[in-house]
Amino acid sequence: MDEMIIRKACPGDIKAIAEISRLTWEGDDYLEGKAPGWISDGTLHVGEYRGSVLGTFRMSPMPCGVIWLEALRVHPDHRGAGMGRRLAGEAFDIGREMIRRGPFRCMEFSTYINNHESIHISVSQGFRPVNRFILMTRDGIGSCGEALAAEPSGTDFTEAVGHIPCGWKYPRLSGEGIEWALRKCDAFRYREVVFLRRKSSDETTPISGSRSDPGGFLEGAEAAASARGEKHCCIVVHESRGDIVDEARRRGYGTWEPVEGYNILVYRYEP
Repeated sequence: MDEMIIRKACPGDIKAIAEISRLTWEGDDYLEGKAPGWISDGTLHVGEYRGSVLGTFRMSPMPCGVIWLEALRVHPDHRGAGMGRRLAGEAFDIGREMIRRGPFRCMEFSTYINNHESIHISVSQGFRPVNRFILMTRDGIGSCGEALAAEPSGTDFTEAVGHIPCGWKYPRLSGEGIEWALRKCDAFRYREVVFLRRKSSDETTPISGSRSDPGGFLEGAEAAASARGEKHCCIVVHESRGDIVDEARRRGYGTWEPVEGYNILVYRYEP
């Protein structure tokens, strides 16, 4: 892999990036749809080998001086050849240089618990887990009421723990992070429960009221999904929310694979 070139993605890479995306997560990947915007803002990088784009990663600014790493992808025909490690290493080097120059202070990313290769590579580079969440889904939902639009303020985020789930991005729980989350998410109220749903995702998370009414959060999340014509509901909650997890299991929610307590990890690198 000595001949691999790491560079910023350009419009001419779209076709190759789309192919990688369609061959990732059985075609249920967001990279193809996001790539044009990420190319435009200069945050998407590609790994080019012998004239072909075979991998990607993205480095983007987040609140609280965080550099967020995502979209680390390798074409399936070239996995197992060390390309993922090379791409990750280049991303980490870029991030460390951004931290050295300032104003960034650390790198973070989120990953599925069974993404063993990415976890192993990141730990070897000095990353450590700093938060844990559980993602659960339920199919076959129906209409169960109406979730009303809400306009929460910073004081409503009483149930967020350390980070705010916003799709696969997790801004820090802070004034700046709350502002970011409210720009990227739709907010709803169901009974006394207030929750967020990422505009470009189906993932929903509670921010207040669910401790006294965990069932209300689930019913509200399902109502918001049903209003969009969806037949499934996806929730993300902190690992400490066993009350919601237990109620969700009673309602028929499950995880992609059997897990104990959590299946999403947030990792951080700080010099």
